[in-house]
Amino acid sequence: MNEIELIAEMLKQTFYGRAWHGPSFLDALDGVDKNLAIKRPIKGGHTIWEIVDHCSYWMEAVTKALHANRMPDVKSAEDWQKMGEIGEDWTKSQEKLKTACQKLIDSLKALTEDQLTQKIQGSYNGQSYNIAYRRMLHGISHHNTYHAGQISILRRQTS
Repeated sequence: MNEIELIAEMLKQTFYGRAWHGPSFLDALDGVDKNLAIKRPIKGGHTIWEIVDHCSYWMEAVTKALHANRMPDVKSAEDWQKMGEIGEDWTKSQEKLKTACQKLIDSLKALTEDQLTQKIQGSYNGQSYNIAYRRMLHGISHHNTYHAGQISILRRQTS
C-alpha cells in the first residue's frame, strides 16, 4: 500500500467505520435526529448539527485545495454555519457531509506520491502559512476524529 492509499484508508476508517480508536464519525452520528442535533448542552458550545456542517466545510476546502486552489482565510471563513430548522435540513446536512468526504477521498486517489510534498497557501488570523498536502490530509482526518469525539460527548450530555 502506498502513502496515498494509506491516507485514503485512514480517512475511510475514521469517517465510515472500523476505526481502531473508537466510533467513527458516522458511528458517532448514528441515531442522531434533528431534535438531538440542535441541542446545545454546553452554553456557548457548538451543537452536533453545527459540527456536522463545520466538518463538511473543511472537507470541501481541502478537496478544493487538492485541485490547486488556495485554502480559505480562516479568520473570514464561514466554517461555523447557521443550522437549518427542519428535519429535512438535517438530512441534507448529513448527506452533504457524506458527499464531502467521498469527494475528498476521490480527489486524494487522483494524486501522485510526489504531490504529497506540494505546498498550499492559506492564512490563519492574518498570518500566512504554507502547508504540504501530506500534512493537510493527515490534519483533516485528525479534525474529523476530534469532532467525532465531541459528538460522542454531546450525545452523552443530552441523553
